[in-house]
Amino acid sequence: MKGFDVHTDSDFRQWWNPEKFDWTYSKYLPRYWSHHFEQWWDPDRYNWQSSSTLIRYCRQYFHIWWDPEKFDWKPRSTRFLMNYCKEHFDTWWDPESFPWETNVIYLIKQFNEKFETWWDEEKLPWGTKFLFGNISVEEILIRYCVAYFPIWYCTDCFQLTDRLCELLKMHCGDFKDIWAQDYLLYKLAK
Repeated sequence: MKGFDVHTDSDFRQWWNPEKFDWTYSKYLPRYWSHHFEQWWDPDRYNWQSSSTLIRYCRQYFHIWWDPEKFDWKPRSTRFLMNYCKEHFDTWWDPESFPWETNVIYLIKQFNEKFETWWDEEKLPWGTKFLFGNISVEEILIRYCVAYFPIWYCTDCFQLTDRLCELLKMHCGDFKDIWAQDYLLYKLAK
């Protein structure tokens, strides 16, 4: 088989030949033949740049295909991992491979209950505004990780703005004794 021919109307077992298959097109295997996963899966041949299709269509085989060394840790694939394999977080979480600059906002929102596992003050892109909603890491922390306020509220990294002051008042009243002095100094400096 040269190239890739979508045999959607034919029996997979009749045409499948791993030796003749062009593995650059392996992204189609999970999409169209996930129910034949055990027949076609080959971690050494699979095109790992197609990790997102593997996640989306073969998440039930996560325990078989997961390989953090081969996984494509680009933002899209990691986002799919976060969406479709949440229950395997403790297995796939790797702070050194995780794309912090692009995906931290989803990490904070979706895995706030795992805060103590993923928290790393130095890896967070403090002050970064994300495209959707023009929202910062600090704003997301205030909204989704209030329970961990004493850990993430660090005056060295957490720089107050008018917006953050308003959010602190709205969401972090229980910790007012921690942020009130900074709030006052910020307002007086303006």
